[in-house]
Amino acid sequence: MTKFFEVDERDGPARIGKLYISNQPAEKPAASFIQTPYLLNSTVLAAGLLPVKNLGTLWRTGTDTEEYTAEIKKEIEQTPESQLLILPRNQFTLTYSEEDNEKRQQKIYEKINAAGIIKTRPTAAVIRPIKYSKPVEAEDCVCGDSDGREEKGIEKEIFAVEKAGADVYIMESAGSFDNDSIGFFEAFLNVRERLPADVALWLPNLATPENAAMLIYLGADILDTTRAEVAGYSDKYMTSAGTFFLEDMTELPCKCSACAGKTAKELKEMPAADRYALLSEHNINALDAEITLVREKVRRGAVREYVEGQCRVRTWLTGLLRLFDRSPLAEITAPAFRRDELTATTSESQNRAEIQRFAKRITENYEAPKKEILVIFPCSSKKPYSISASHQKFIQSIERNRKYVNELIITSPMGIVPRELELTYPAAHYDTTVTGHWDLEERAFVGGLLEDYLIKNKDLYKHIVAHVDGPYREICESVSAKLGLSITYTVERSPASQTSLKNLRTAIDKIVEEATPEKESETHRPKPALLKRGGTEEKLDQAKAIARYQLGPLADALFTEETTIKGNFPKFMLLDGRTQLAVLVPQFGQLAFSIEAAEKLIRSEKYTGQYTVKIDNFLPKGSLLAPGIIEADPAIRPGDDVIILGENVIGIGKAKMSGVEMNRSTKGVAVLPRHTRYINENGD
Repeated sequence: MTKFFEVDERDGPARIGKLYISNQPAEKPAASFIQTPYLLNSTVLAAGLLPVKNLGTLWRTGTDTEEYTAEIKKEIEQTPESQLLILPRNQFTLTYSEEDNEKRQQKIYEKINAAGIIKTRPTAAVIRPIKYSKPVEAEDCVCGDSDGREEKGIEKEIFAVEKAGADVYIMESAGSFDNDSIGFFEAFLNVRERLPADVALWLPNLATPENAAMLIYLGADILDTTRAEVAGYSDKYMTSAGTFFLEDMTELPCKCSACAGKTAKELKEMPAADRYALLSEHNINALDAEITLVREKVRRGAVREYVEGQCRVRTWLTGLLRLFDRSPLAEITAPAFRRDELTATTSESQNRAEIQRFAKRITENYEAPKKEILVIFPCSSKKPYSISASHQKFIQSIERNRKYVNELIITSPMGIVPRELELTYPAAHYDTTVTGHWDLEERAFVGGLLEDYLIKNKDLYKHIVAHVDGPYREICESVSAKLGLSITYTVERSPASQTSLKNLRTAIDKIVEEATPEKESETHRPKPALLKRGGTEEKLDQAKAIARYQLGPLADALFTEETTIKGNFPKFMLLDGRTQLAVLVPQFGQLAFSIEAAEKLIRSEKYTGQYTVKIDNFLPKGSLLAPGIIEADPAIRPGDDVIILGENVIGIGKAKMSGVEMNRSTKGVAVLPRHTRYINENGD
């Protein structure tokens, strides 16, 4: 259990935290912790001027005698408690197998831990990427939930949890993977899967101004200046846009303390020792500035957007981002709901976990309201779509027959967005580049989702109208040809033109009229044969769509004959008789559930622990911390509404970390409870 590292903020896998360098931080609040992501200066570190003590060289291969253990203990006891203590490690030799080395190292750790001499100070341990050749015990497996890693013909890799109990882990040989995206990511993911979720990760000898953002985005907490200093002594000038040889430079683009008042020519003419020192100082300044910038991006929830641009500096960084998006780490750490804007400006944006999750939940969880006419609309720049000028015109055109119509918006990079989910993150929270040109990947992604949607609802829709043009229409035509469906197109010149709007109105009117039986008399008009949903029913449809997006089929338990809606879009309340079940939160497009809703869900036949955090028998007050959690549903993602359940306690709250992290953390805020209470009045 780590006592000295704590995560304060997250943006996907990137995070900001505190690494306490004293067991009594209150005594020296200004120097009691270092903020992560943190940059260790290698030169002053080697001189012993930073709060780090390296005991790595104390290890002697093959030695685990009591005398040797006593020697290590003595060295540790003489180290000030305010220093980060890098524990001794086993040097690699070909004499011993990897398994024997790990057993020997673990034996030393166990002896040191048993003596209690490292419990009052922060510690670091080296971790080597390893793939175990034999299964480990079930309780040691940290593979996560059903995250898509089990593919046909591929066995799931199993890794053992690290048990050194350190606060910081140093990834061995991280620097050897520079410019090797596949090798680095496999090793990095191997290490991450073996570590508790609440420890800091140090990637040594790898950071540069151009790759620091990517390393932090993947989850690095500590970087060092090794490469920056080595580059300085190699006459290399580093920037976030790349590294240059000084001899090839005409100007110095930086105005840091090392560069201010100097020209490239003057720097070249300096004595070698002075030049090397200035270049190293500049490189460190550039790296430190980049890390500071990334911390600000994390605070604003915009680190992903920055990384998508920054990764273009080096091809291996672009490869890392693409590999990350295909890994379970991306989906586990991506927030389910947040109010920050998602800016999609690159081809990688479409692969973001938030977008892929939205598409998957629509395909698997969303159920279209029982209406037999589908109208397909293009997206709009203003979100949610229904408040945009173009969609206001679309809605007015079909207003009198809207009760017969399901509306579907097709867009890149989101794919398809049912009208009922247009407010739900990230459908109302994205912005994208508009050029009028869609590449093949966009067309395939959007077309595939539209195809899946139409196949799923093939028995529902009798009529499909597409009020689209350009690439939107081309996608619809391709899907309709593949599925053998008839689609009516209504756009001439542009979707918002008067002619197009008239065509839309006429097409819907004609469908409704043709479905209406002949009049029996002058005063009586039989109801159309088409299925329809009235005003209150449409509000319930929207609430159910959002609930199903959040909870899957389990949400059906909230909707009975007694369920009603109070209020209007975008703010309404879901009621069971007079009991409040949920309110819609417009900022997220999310339903905030009540304890009564949680109780209904738990009583459902479909309930098997979904979105539930099990705790000890105590009533959470304030934040629910990870140590108080017995077990959490691995499907929980940051931002999800979750059920808090103890032996005699029930509650509802918002997750601050994923369920996987909750199960693997011993520190940090896991859930922010909104309502909690004892199940019975006595609290027994």
